[in-house]
Amino acid sequence: MKAHYKVPGRSFASAQAVAFVVAAATAVATMAMTAPAAAANDASDYPSRPITLVVPFATGNIADNQGRLIAREISAAFGQPVVVANRPGASGTIGTEYVARSEPDGYTILYGTHGTQAANLALQPTMKFDPARDLRAVHSLFRQSTVLVASAAGELMSVSSLVDQARKRPGDITFASSGAGTQTHLAAARFQKATGTELNHVPYSSKSSMIDLLAGTVDIMFSYAETVVPQIEAGKLRALAVNGSARLAILPEVPTIAEAGYPDAALEGWSGIFVPAGTPDAIVAKLAATIAKATEDPQILEAMAKIGSHPMGLSDQAFQSFAESEVPRWREIVGGVEGGSR
Repeated sequence: MKAHYKVPGRSFASAQAVAFVVAAATAVATMAMTAPAAAANDASDYPSRPITLVVPFATGNIADNQGRLIAREISAAFGQPVVVANRPGASGTIGTEYVARSEPDGYTILYGTHGTQAANLALQPTMKFDPARDLRAVHSLFRQSTVLVASAAGELMSVSSLVDQARKRPGDITFASSGAGTQTHLAAARFQKATGTELNHVPYSSKSSMIDLLAGTVDIMFSYAETVVPQIEAGKLRALAVNGSARLAILPEVPTIAEAGYPDAALEGWSGIFVPAGTPDAIVAKLAATIAKATEDPQILEAMAKIGSHPMGLSDQAFQSFAESEVPRWREIVGGVEGGSR
């Protein structure tokens, strides 16, 4: 008969049984803790349902058009619908906050810009979220220039004539924008600071700004090429300068603002795709690779170059660092507006 070594209150065999149960429980607990991490690094089944791309601006503008273009490319690559949801308001803050507070599962993504990620922090200091903390960069899209235009029926023939007239009549020359804090507004504010002029800001919240510009109700505007080129080609608007780093292929004879004599006036915006903070790395990587491929497509590059859009080529952490570095730069630009440049 086999003897059992005794421990207080139980045999050696029963002690072994207890040890086995404890070890099994520990293994189960360890698996439970590591399973989420493993799942976070596995995006093999992503996406398994439609994705929503939030564009925090109204329909029919460059942000909406670029957002829909990228949505089509993502949809084609993943074989899942990508629904564009326009959530405009507060210079993009409403839609941006919506995404920041969404589930970090890769199914709600944001078309973000220099405004939503940087400038709005200075323009709206009471914002209830922090883009750098609450959103994660996925991949950049495009840098975007604007075109300084005037009515073809008016007397403004060049940047130099605009500056001369503005210095002679401070506050008399009007400029239209698509709203306070937008690129079309801040470009004009930077122009005033660089040229030592004072212009009169007339903000619009709809497409009526073009109607008034064509009618001569307002004198000038910094607007996007895709909006103004048809009117330039029709002889209704006069292009004075491209407010960017290079001339536009579609307007090869129009000088840049630097070539016109005011390099400090140049101001380009940018855009990119963001997701809620906490989105798994594997999903971010999968999205980033898809967007990178789309922004490198020759046909897209050609179409974007014509309207002054150029790819940035920044992904994940590099784009995150860039977006965060833009905050103080745009704070300075906005400070110029608040300091007196209207």
